[in-house]
Amino acid sequence: MHLLELILVCLAAALNLRVTGASRLYGIVLTVWTTLSLSALAADAIRLFEWLPAVQWVRSLGFFWFLASIPICMARAIRRQADQPTMDPQRRQILKSGAALALTPLSGIGFAIHKANQDAAVRVVDIPIPGMPADLRGLKLLHLSDLHVSSFFPIERLRRVVDQANTLNPDLALITGDLITSYGDPLEETIREISRLRACSGIWGCLGNHEIVAGAEEEATHLGQRAGIEFLRSQNRRLHFGKATINVAGVDYQRKGRPYLSQANQLMREDEFNVLLSHNPDVFQQASSQRWDLTLAGHTHGGQVNLEFLHPSLNPALFYTPFIYGLYSQEKSSMYVTSGLGTVGIPARLGTKSEIALIRLV
Repeated sequence: MHLLELILVCLAAALNLRVTGASRLYGIVLTVWTTLSLSALAADAIRLFEWLPAVQWVRSLGFFWFLASIPICMARAIRRQADQPTMDPQRRQILKSGAALALTPLSGIGFAIHKANQDAAVRVVDIPIPGMPADLRGLKLLHLSDLHVSSFFPIERLRRVVDQANTLNPDLALITGDLITSYGDPLEETIREISRLRACSGIWGCLGNHEIVAGAEEEATHLGQRAGIEFLRSQNRRLHFGKATINVAGVDYQRKGRPYLSQANQLMREDEFNVLLSHNPDVFQQASSQRWDLTLAGHTHGGQVNLEFLHPSLNPALFYTPFIYGLYSQEKSSMYVTSGLGTVGIPARLGTKSEIALIRLV
């Protein structure tokens, strides 16, 4: 991630210099901003200033700067071409209109920031399960993921999410990782807020990749136990509902390049309803082959910033997994991938909403 951000900052600097020229004032501004961006990346990489939210914001603004530089530089280049004295007046007018059009994506950036700061929407998902025991039919599972509590998603917003979720009266609360974004984020406060969820059969979860990034896997597990939240790390728990049983299992973030769910089949229980909590959804092929009844996942943020309204292929999450958002089925297995609550990298969402998912077994 740091390497990608470094490349984008350098590209933005090069693009601006190439199009605008190296005037003295602009050169000074460009040097200061590039230095700030690179310093924030270095501070984050070596874990300095972990108490300073400004590091996250400078990194985010560096990425926005890259995105904004593309239309701005296009507009400046078109405008400079239009200002040539030998230019035909009609062609000049067309080019000036093109320059204005090139700036249109800037309004999209503002809209994406606005969308990311809206309250989460509740999505109710009915999942039909073949052979569902009568005592499990109608059961409500609250599914939250990718909270990313940080300077982009303050604890006050999580408090509103918990209050909203409690009005849904779930039977079971399930969290699929990425409680925070990085070290220095308020993990203890986050877990304290999650513990306010009201579900008659408890709060269960798994850990995500940002618990690894933050070096907080053990701390999250310990704090969760103290608060009455159990993060299942290659573990399972059997929960009884009347004469039926749900076997809930969880795994840590499954890293690419290693076999997925290599020991997870040992967590299953025959003749019970088996639910798997996995942060990343690309385990679904393996989960289906192992015959998990239901897998719950997050990680993708629904693409966070995507252009699927133009074409279904314009979603950055597709580079990672074909399972981006929503309900998927394969043979007798189902998986729901939530778009999550928070954001990472930039405080923006486009083409996807923050959500509180309520899964109903039917």
